[in-house]
Amino acid sequence: MSENFHIAEYNSLKAEILLKMKQIDDSFRFMLIAVAASMSWTLSNYRNFSDGVYVLLFFIPLFISISFTIYVVRLNKSMLWRTDYIREVERRYADEGAGWENSPLHKAMVKKRTSFATALSLIIAVDLITAAFAAYMTFENTSAFQAVQGLVHI
Repeated sequence: MSENFHIAEYNSLKAEILLKMKQIDDSFRFMLIAVAASMSWTLSNYRNFSDGVYVLLFFIPLFISISFTIYVVRLNKSMLWRTDYIREVERRYADEGAGWENSPLHKAMVKKRTSFATALSLIIAVDLITAAFAAYMTFENTSAFQAVQGLVHI
């Protein structure tokens, strides 16, 4: 294949990576808004549902959170495939140390905690908070809570 093909592919993939980085950032914002809204709605309305149904409502924020987590992880994997290709193109056509992926600054950043790892930590924290919310609300609003409460008061 010609050098022009690889350069065009390089530019296209670089643009896709930047787009995916923006999508990850936007997804995290949407996730926070969706989880907060669903938790608020659940807290405001769960008493309007029958006993069996309202327990399911407590898990809606967790479902939303985990769905966003899976989406963001898939975006990141897609980005990694593209960066591998870009590294290969840079290795073949760029001067030593030149290029987007091969720059000394980028290599130094890779050795440290990446922005995706930080974002993933925040996303997992939201997952854990929604799981704790679902567990607490289920425990608090079912007979399990009353059974434990009866044992404590004995």
